[in-house]
Amino acid sequence: MIRIQVLGLGNSQHRKLSDNLRSALESVGLRAKVEQVTEVDDILRYKVSSIPTILLNGQVLFENGHTPSVEELRDALSGAVAAN
Repeated sequence: MIRIQVLGLGNSQHRKLSDNLRSALESVGLRAKVEQVTEVDDILRYKVSSIPTILLNGQVLFENGHTPSVEELRDALSGAVAAN
């Protein structure tokens, strides 16, 4: 099963990203275990440059404070799954 982690502090940008991710997963019919990582010490372990960030199977899918749209997430998820 695919593992997705959403790193963020639970603010509005993080919640929007989580909502967009949920919609993207539904639209491509992809089942994944989604984990919300909101504790600062836990986020720091991942050594990402900014939050919110999405990790797919431990690899950065989106970061740099950009909140991707449902369409961007759908395309990235489809491409990442096809590559594996």
